Amino acid sequence: MLARIMLALLMIGGAFLCGADAFPQARPLFTQHERQPAAARPNPLCRPEPYETQISHSEVTVFDTREVVYQISTIVSCLGQVGDLALRWEAPSGTATVFRSRLSEPDFEQLKIFLDRADVRGIQSFMNAGPGVGDFEVTIVRPAGTQNIKVLSLSPNHFELVDDPSLIHVICKAKEIARVASRSGELPEWCRNARPLNPAKGLK
Repeated sequence: MLARIMLALLMIGGAFLCGADAFPQARPLFTQHERQPAAARPNPLCRPEPYETQISHSEVTVFDTREVVYQISTIVSCLGQVGDLALRWEAPSGTATVFRSRLSEPDFEQLKIFLDRADVRGIQSFMNAGPGVGDFEVTIVRPAGTQNIKVLSLSPNHFELVDDPSLIHVICKAKEIARVASRSGELPEWCRNARPLNPAKGLK
């Protein structure tokens, strides 16, 4: 009887090991954080300054399993109480609405081909002192290492991005994935009117 019990435990343990191996932990492939501050507006309840501001944080991640997780949060705070919200890439815990979806195999393969373009591999951080359409932080995980791109005050018509619109296309690719995952909204005009990528710059 003891031998049968031991055999049963071994078999159950083997089943658990096979199950764990069959569902490996998903790893992020492509992540984009977006931060959208809004102009201050009057709020007489705020003290000492009678103004409030709204800050939106979002994060979209594509995993190597083709899974997509999109989170978005909007925080309204009195101007004097914003603190580091305007500098953070992530929303406060428990404030986000989460959407999940899954890319089709063709769409996932096209995304990997796009991220592997030479011009996308060469994208550097973009820091703009003037007005822009938002702040972004992009992470692309590659076999040789992780590519991190920080964007402050993105200006789609900046001369550098006119000459090489690859950064615009990366950001808009993430926004399109997020739009599909949430089944809402539409791409901004600067995405819809983005200049085409240069085929020659995509070659490795």
